[in-house]
Amino acid sequence: MNAFHRHIRRMISLLAGVSALSLLSSSAFADPVIHHHTRLEAQRETSAGAGSVVKKTTDPVMNTQNSVTTQDKAALPQLPDITVETPVLPGEIRTIVIDPGHGGTNAGAIGVARIHEKYLTLQVALIVADRLRAKMPDVNIVLTRQRDEALSLTERIQMANQIQADLFVSLHFNSSTNPEAIGYESFWAGDFWAADMEKNGETIDDQTRETRTKTAKLGERMAKCFNHAMHRRFDVLDRGVKPGDYTVLTRAAVPSVVLELAFLSHAKEGIGVVSQSVRSKLADAVVDAIVKYGNVDYIP
Repeated sequence: MNAFHRHIRRMISLLAGVSALSLLSSSAFADPVIHHHTRLEAQRETSAGAGSVVKKTTDPVMNTQNSVTTQDKAALPQLPDITVETPVLPGEIRTIVIDPGHGGTNAGAIGVARIHEKYLTLQVALIVADRLRAKMPDVNIVLTRQRDEALSLTERIQMANQIQADLFVSLHFNSSTNPEAIGYESFWAGDFWAADMEKNGETIDDQTRETRTKTAKLGERMAKCFNHAMHRRFDVLDRGVKPGDYTVLTRAAVPSVVLELAFLSHAKEGIGVVSQSVRSKLADAVVDAIVKYGNVDYIP
């Protein structure tokens, strides 16, 4: 055998060694599940190169008879059932009632700036009404009062019920014996409407329950829209969206909310609301919330 043939034989041996190492690296150390088909292909190629017949064997990983047993399933962590609540959306908005809280002999809270709540709610309500008429010209905007006059809570919500308003928004300012209390909050009827009807001896049939529950949930939607609008404009505490046992909510046959815009008893907020620019900003948040409320594509 001459040197040339010995060189060819040595090259064949080296190539065979490389092939064996490649097979080991692809089969012995690879993930058995992810590379299962890759191993089979490598075995076929190597065996075919050696002139042998490839045997088809059953891989335990791919064998459906060796799938997860009942006992194995029992050992798996159980995921909780998740219920996604379908949002309650408003229909066409034709009439909105804006209620400036208090008035007349009912002055409401008085804060650090020594200004009565009844004046501030009326000023904000008038701005809200003007801006809503500009933004929603086809919607009838109604104010429960346009001057300093006394109205009972029942009179306010009856006005909204009688004209079958699509939304009732009652504006208020907060006050507290705690001078550090600050921020905004909103209230919707929750389940308090049912307790109020039962207290008055009224029957709650299935139709009434369905209707009032939907009406209350629409109030919650508006409350959430308000809190989100305030959050985007004021860097103060969001005190939350809460069910409230208030006459203008529990007696409402229409979606209704009570909005607490700021604390008159807080040194900064109580002085701030004296500014026309702050009241304008508060009105802007209310208007934005109402517009978002009517947008069925918006989920607060």
